[in-house]
Amino acid sequence: MRFPGIRKGKYYFPVTEKKSTLTADTSSKPWYIVGLDEVIVDLEIHGCPQTLLPELGLVAGESVQFSAEKISRLLARVSELGLEVHFAAGGTVANTLCNYTHLSGEPAILLGAIPELIRPGTPAFSYVAQTPKAVSLEYLVSVAGEVGIAVTCFTPDGERSFAVAPGISGNYRPEDIPEEVIRRASVVLTSVYCLANPSRPISDAAIRMMEIAHAAGVPVAFGMGTSTIVRRMHAEILDILKKYVNIAAMNAREAEALTGFSDPLLAGNALLDVTDAVLITEGARGLTMCGYTDDSVKRATRDGLHSGSIENYNQYEYSRLVLCHHCPNPVRIFTHIHPYLGGPQRLQNTSGAGDAALAAFLHDVAATRYHAESVPDSKKHSANIQFLTYSSLSRNAQYGNRVAYEVLRNNSPRLEAPIGNDKENDG
Repeated sequence: MRFPGIRKGKYYFPVTEKKSTLTADTSSKPWYIVGLDEVIVDLEIHGCPQTLLPELGLVAGESVQFSAEKISRLLARVSELGLEVHFAAGGTVANTLCNYTHLSGEPAILLGAIPELIRPGTPAFSYVAQTPKAVSLEYLVSVAGEVGIAVTCFTPDGERSFAVAPGISGNYRPEDIPEEVIRRASVVLTSVYCLANPSRPISDAAIRMMEIAHAAGVPVAFGMGTSTIVRRMHAEILDILKKYVNIAAMNAREAEALTGFSDPLLAGNALLDVTDAVLITEGARGLTMCGYTDDSVKRATRDGLHSGSIENYNQYEYSRLVLCHHCPNPVRIFTHIHPYLGGPQRLQNTSGAGDAALAAFLHDVAATRYHAESVPDSKKHSANIQFLTYSSLSRNAQYGNRVAYEVLRNNSPRLEAPIGNDKENDG
């Protein structure tokens, strides 16, 4: 397990200046996370004339549902016109898993449905070929049919128009869940996309996976979809967060759709009524995070106090997170950070920034579980408090912000190169 973020030497593991004992049986144990996702291939079409959108069945700036046959006709027409087409392995959960493996040096396991017949040159082949070997595809279920495809059409004015053909992506059943794999995971993750259509088997599978993890004490992370889906499923999502979820991740539009608050601090505070930790990406405004710590282990910030819709909201941002039900005296804590270095100078695509920030946060959650088992007598751990994170809330925001910047800078939802040094103050 690589430890989260770029650290001064004293924060790396093993911590040599402390008299901690490394247990002997953890070095070969994989500290993996598990994600259930719609197996989707992103198909990008560049240089598409605005006038072509109606012919292709697309609506400028909107997302529409397509059948597999309609996708085939679209591809044939695009090929005729000689437009640039690019296939990329996609899926919000899969992107998060890939970035987790890159950051942590640990494996991840992807659950979902994939075509039983995969031929070179097909979208499904691209999905498998582009998925790093650290993400195990061993537990995918093979199903007759076509892989899900999400089309993004870029017109010369920079507008993006979308079409989704789900294919077999929803044909993953509750009985396909590998229960022992879930119980041994460091974190499990799914998204609202898997629950968007309750008639598909993957919807029940997502609930089943969260039930198993919740019962086993494995942290459950949940990502939102588009604000349209969140608004439609408002009541169901809040119920799911309350029953199963420990970590909820979303952007500011989705947070507003879920809570009615356009201010991320107020939205995050409202969501702490139903879950333990919240991550809200705000585009050019940065990142807001909030959660719980216990009064006995709260740590005051060494930075200046900031007030917004909540007075002195960052007062205890140097605290580590604790699940609310593990807190004898829970205290809500908040932090906000502006984009790293002001954000990339050129920003063509914001896709994947939230997934990257979540991957960094899940890395920190897995790290504290690893460290607690590897160095049980470390002062990082308390006999009375079970921490959710290895680092402070402030440090998690810095780390997530830094990783999101790297994704945006490279215009790809998946990390491919090492994360460079940063100059953020440690918390």
